[in-house]
Amino acid sequence: MEINQVTALIHSVVPDAEVRVDGEGCSFSVIVVSASFEGQSLLQRQRLLMSPFKDLIASGEVHALTVKAYTPDQV
Repeated sequence: MEINQVTALIHSVVPDAEVRVDGEGCSFSVIVVSASFEGQSLLQRQRLLMSPFKDLIASGEVHALTVKAYTPDQV
């Protein structure tokens, strides 16, 4: 999987997000900043951001994915 594919999957669930991806192959670290996270718990943010990766993780195409989600005020 490529970094641009990871970014596209994040944008599929949070279109207005600023996304920074680091990693390669099947291991990635992602930082997502979006005003749409206002009022959401950390768990809600994580569930939303991990949802497009569910099948990729199950198949092994993505082995490790670390996601940090912030509002613009938290950065």
